[in-house]
Amino acid sequence: MEASYVVRGEVVVVELKGRLNFDVTGPFRRACMERLVNEKVVFDLRGLSFVGSLGLKDFVDTLDHMSQNSATGLKFSGASSEFRRLFEASGIPPLSFFDSTEKAIQSFTPPPLGSLI
Repeated sequence: MEASYVVRGEVVVVELKGRLNFDVTGPFRRACMERLVNEKVVFDLRGLSFVGSLGLKDFVDTLDHMSQNSATGLKFSGASSEFRRLFEASGIPPLSFFDSTEKAIQSFTPPPLGSLI
């Protein structure tokens, strides 16, 4: 798995690509806990795939920990139905999924007061 980080305004977009496996979940977890837990984060999962379950538990545990400890919450874009089912089955509190990274980024911005009327 490869991860690239792009800052878009106040939001860090983490684009994950490749195969999720056990070898990369440790470094991924450390990077998330040390650098991203206090940031507005969108995980773009479009390019991520997994084979088997090796590494999935650590990956899901990392996202669960971030979800519980993030003041701003996590957003996801491009999640396949497999990943959505995995997150739902894991018991992680409800996560925010979006069809596009742009919509996920925009969701961090509250609507203008005038639009509530």
